[in-house]
Amino acid sequence: MISDKIITKVLSSIRPGELIELASELVRINTVWDPAAGTSEQPAADLVAEWAGKEGFSFQMDEVAPGRSNVIIRFPGGPGEKSLIFEGHTDVVTPGDVSAWIHDPFGAEIKEGRMYGRGTNDTKGNLAAMLMAMSAIKRSGVMPNGNIIGAVLCDEEDQMLGVLDFIKKGHADRATAAVICEPQDGLVCNTQKGAIRARFEIAGRMSHGAMPLSGLNTAPAVSALIQGLMDLEKAAIESVGRDEHLGWPSYTPTVVQSPCSGPAQLNVMPGKSCLLADIRTIPGQSHEKIRSELTHLAAEVEQKSISDFEIFDRRIHIHRDRSLRIKVEFLTDRPCTLTAREDPIVQSAVWASRQISGKVPEYAGVPGATDGTFLWSMKNIPLVIMGAGDREVPHQVDEWVDLDQLVNTAKIYALTALHYLQ
Repeated sequence: MISDKIITKVLSSIRPGELIELASELVRINTVWDPAAGTSEQPAADLVAEWAGKEGFSFQMDEVAPGRSNVIIRFPGGPGEKSLIFEGHTDVVTPGDVSAWIHDPFGAEIKEGRMYGRGTNDTKGNLAAMLMAMSAIKRSGVMPNGNIIGAVLCDEEDQMLGVLDFIKKGHADRATAAVICEPQDGLVCNTQKGAIRARFEIAGRMSHGAMPLSGLNTAPAVSALIQGLMDLEKAAIESVGRDEHLGWPSYTPTVVQSPCSGPAQLNVMPGKSCLLADIRTIPGQSHEKIRSELTHLAAEVEQKSISDFEIFDRRIHIHRDRSLRIKVEFLTDRPCTLTAREDPIVQSAVWASRQISGKVPEYAGVPGATDGTFLWSMKNIPLVIMGAGDREVPHQVDEWVDLDQLVNTAKIYALTALHYLQ
């Protein structure tokens, strides 16, 4: 058991003003990965490294790609065998049309208890909270019975290069649990959806719109693929049902490009079309089976399209090359994660949340993937995802975070670490 004296000692070491200032400094840095505009995560990584040095932590900067670095902060505790990762990312998505914002997306404006700006919610606020939690434990003089690793990673919003580099370089080898610091509005999330992203390329033959029979139209095949994805979704829903925390599986066609590159023209029948699909999975589904089904769908639609062209061509007595081709490429494959409620890290998060809120927190699931996806799937690390911020606010115009909730989140992070490493 952790004594009230120790709890008070650690919580009193969290300084709300410093937390808010650190979050503000991070938000004011434009960390959208945009080489053309000259913006990246590097200035935020530099800021965190400077902060870690001033706080007396040992740290290292790992360059993942030019202008994109991870910062790994280490807090060695007592002789215990446990090692806890706190993970937060420095990159943010684009603000989009800045004129649509009421608040400066990189201004960190504070109004009526909220901080506004890109990354306040997802997830620079929570990044600042996790750093402040580590600092509070260190300042308090309380020695956890194990190690804490602060993983400040780049590129979570795209290809997750940061966490892959973190794993590749061995930083997760001895970790026994992880707290993924993402906006979950105080919920304790022990599961998250998986994701398979696929790209179908349909190759026909380009022609003048007034002479379509001199080409081979890709549009019917695109339509058939979309219908096929809908059929696979219905079959998955009937097969695995609805997950208590993650909801239904989904097979969503998100992007249709025709042609695959270059401008479209009304009087030109494209020679190639592309369809992107975003498949979100829940526990109980096999990713290997889904990939096989998508590959089979591409072959089935290809054969059916060629057969339909052949029947049509015989009917109007024409001869042409009907060699339409469809190939599928898998862009990403991220499995579902599920950490048992009985796992020590989940129980520690529940205990800590209860200490701060005074009530038992709700369990939930994360509808998207996080860096924790790879920590769980590649290193078998139990994890919990939690943090401040409305779950529907990420990536929206005028993104915001409640500052009282952010301060309480830093407290919950600190107590989670204490409880887990006792």
